[in-house]
Amino acid sequence: MNYTCIPDLTYIDTPDFLLTDMHIITGISTPIHFLGLYCIIFKTPKQMRSVKWYMLILHIYVMIFDYSYTIMTVPFVLSPFAAGFPLGLLRLTGMSVVAQSIYFIIIYFFMLNGIVSIFENRFYKICSFTSKNTWKFWRIVWLAGHYVIEVLLILPIKCFVPEQTHALQYVFQNLPCLPRYIYDGPVYVVAEDITYHFSFIFSLHVLICFEVIFFFGYLIRSGRQQLKGKTMSQRTFQLQKKFFIALISQVCVPSVFFIIPLIYVVITILTKYYNQGYLNIAFTIIAMHGLVSTSAMLSLHQPYRETILNTFQKTPRTLSKIQNLNDKRLHRCSARVAHISPG
Repeated sequence: MNYTCIPDLTYIDTPDFLLTDMHIITGISTPIHFLGLYCIIFKTPKQMRSVKWYMLILHIYVMIFDYSYTIMTVPFVLSPFAAGFPLGLLRLTGMSVVAQSIYFIIIYFFMLNGIVSIFENRFYKICSFTSKNTWKFWRIVWLAGHYVIEVLLILPIKCFVPEQTHALQYVFQNLPCLPRYIYDGPVYVVAEDITYHFSFIFSLHVLICFEVIFFFGYLIRSGRQQLKGKTMSQRTFQLQKKFFIALISQVCVPSVFFIIPLIYVVITILTKYYNQGYLNIAFTIIAMHGLVSTSAMLSLHQPYRETILNTFQKTPRTLSKIQNLNDKRLHRCSARVAHISPG
């Protein structure tokens, strides 16, 4: 490492930029998150009653993930290496970087489980299939298996933590000139070889995507069959169709805020390219996932959208009524003053 070099540094490259952006996004997203909680709990219609608690669980997972990322951990990563240091509140508790990494990845996959569970719930409630009574028991085992397998796959990453002295020396030697606060900072190398990490993360994503596609495809197929067999009305079919389109959009739109930054990170790893400013921007974009996810839910699902629109429409009317009332009172007072005035 070269302490005497002068890095080409801008504010975007600094931890302060990343931390400030995270706090701003948290401040904006928090009221929207709680508005989402209110809508799910109090404004979910009876037709969506069977899926209400699954949506609530998913929303809570989104909130936990959001706060875990933007407040509790706030990773400052030195990609293309699996190295960096956290800026969040958990560092003040003395929690190790590896433990924070495990915690963050677990919360992320639990959030994905929340997505799968909604589609499985619709599959179980709507579709007709011969082994439905058997699935009533195994669906619990199936969902619990997701949590167990994910934890068992994530925990071993602590076994890949290298000896820090030589690992840090290798990282610093292969990065361009860095500011002194990074050389002197609590930089930690989580792994020198991320093959295992990439393999299990990629495999779990493939599994979850396959399950969502399977449930969605079967739901569409079953809905059409029930419509043809006249066991489902056209109105019910259209309601279910609108719900699934809204749900798919709710999942896919925020995913863009994961996919684009992660593509950039993968490119940095493959090309051994390092630019801290671009990395900070990429991780800031990821932080917007929760905000976009909740905003998508509120705007795409008709009952929640109507609740918000009605609230904003009532506000001007309420203000207008108050103004009219004040005008009437003022007019009465003026009339009384005119009545008692001499002449």
